[in-house]
Amino acid sequence: MTVCEQLWEAAKETGVLDATENHPFLLQMLSGTLPLPTFKHYVVQDAMYLTEFAACLRRLSKAAPTVDLAGRFEDFAKGAEEAEMGLHRGYFDSWGIKPVVGGGAGGGEGKGEKVDFTPTTMMYTSYMTAVVATRPWHEGVAALLPCFWVYQWVGDIMLHKREEMKSRGEYGSEKNEVYDKWIDMYGGLDFEKEVKEYKQILEDACEGVDGEGVERMKMHMKRGCVFEYMFWEQSLKDEKFQFNVI
Repeated sequence: MTVCEQLWEAAKETGVLDATENHPFLLQMLSGTLPLPTFKHYVVQDAMYLTEFAACLRRLSKAAPTVDLAGRFEDFAKGAEEAEMGLHRGYFDSWGIKPVVGGGAGGGEGKGEKVDFTPTTMMYTSYMTAVVATRPWHEGVAALLPCFWVYQWVGDIMLHKREEMKSRGEYGSEKNEVYDKWIDMYGGLDFEKEVKEYKQILEDACEGVDGEGVERMKMHMKRGCVFEYMFWEQSLKDEKFQFNVI
């Protein structure tokens, strides 16, 4: 069993992957019944998350053991900013809302509407940043894996479910248009190819890592998958801090 397979199995044993596959947020995207304000909450928080995620990728780039890996992690960071954030900017433009500032790495005065991190977004990004900044390089790579892998896995599942619904005449393309863009992004072949490459980098990074090191990577994987579940959950609950600090 490869290291990546061990990490996935460890996450699966917690039950979080089965719960994710059947999460109401994702099922309602497919049925077209997800309220738009709920999706907007998610997109705003995800935009702020991606700013921190890209910053973590660049930390890994600077600490990478080879020049080639440094360049590849810079590419991953640009992909998060250009492809995924491009999807979000498209949503923002269509909704007529201003760029979001959350006080993170991309924050600053005079750049647009200020929206705070939710507790879940702050907890997840803080965890990733702490692992990337303080733990060995291979652990940092493992801590970012759930964001790649879970989204590709969920996107693929939703893509196939969408095709099945269409074949039965159960998919309303007009009401689902806003969610189709999201499914196409993460269920697409380009994203799948990127995730496969990232997983191979992790496998290569694990050469010489002992059993204790793999166990720590499993913990990062399990926690990351739980955070991914919580990320969709927070939007259904319209999560926010009780007091406004920005």
